[in-house]
Amino acid sequence: MNPVFLKRFLIVLYAAGLIGMHLPATAALFTSLVPLTLWFTAFICLVYFPKPSFQAYLFLGVLAIAAWYLEVQGVRTGQIFGQYSYGKTLGFQVLNVPITIGLNWLVLVVATNALVEEWNIAGKISKAALGAGLMTALDFLIEPVAVHFDFWTWAGVQVPTQNFIAWWFASFVFHLAYQNTPFPSKSSLFRLIAALQFLFFLGHWLFLQFNF
Repeated sequence: MNPVFLKRFLIVLYAAGLIGMHLPATAALFTSLVPLTLWFTAFICLVYFPKPSFQAYLFLGVLAIAAWYLEVQGVRTGQIFGQYSYGKTLGFQVLNVPITIGLNWLVLVVATNALVEEWNIAGKISKAALGAGLMTALDFLIEPVAVHFDFWTWAGVQVPTQNFIAWWFASFVFHLAYQNTPFPSKSSLFRLIAALQFLFFLGHWLFLQFNF
């Protein structure tokens, strides 16, 4: 697929999802398409990964599985992110965690890492810390949207501070692991995906603030 066309398609896809999920006539349809959008975005990240190789795909697969398993333990124990449970919106679950969650972590790590690589920052730890910061900032936007659309729900009224601390540490570990691989990560496509993620959830957050 032509990269320019693909970028335009992703912009239209995310814009349609953002608007469609808030229109009464289309909300149920577009909300049901959320898992497919996550799968498609992850597929794009794999197909257009810079200089693909077996080792690169093996690493990305391990990262996705590790992230999913972390969420399994989080749901099971309530000791990592806090007490929460997944709803039906994100699709098929294994051990009470949607399999799309591992893919979502993969997309976010790859996309935010592509942003970090564009900035003049020295040191793997510094880059990992910044990448984790970007992912945690995104999570602040994701949380109210996730609860509203039944991605997941929290035992308490508010999202616990523990969640954001754990998100940062988990993101830092995944980013640091990525920084210690030889795989390239600079990609204008991945940077666009990162921007779309931020704009998508920022748009949802704004809609919810104005009860749209």
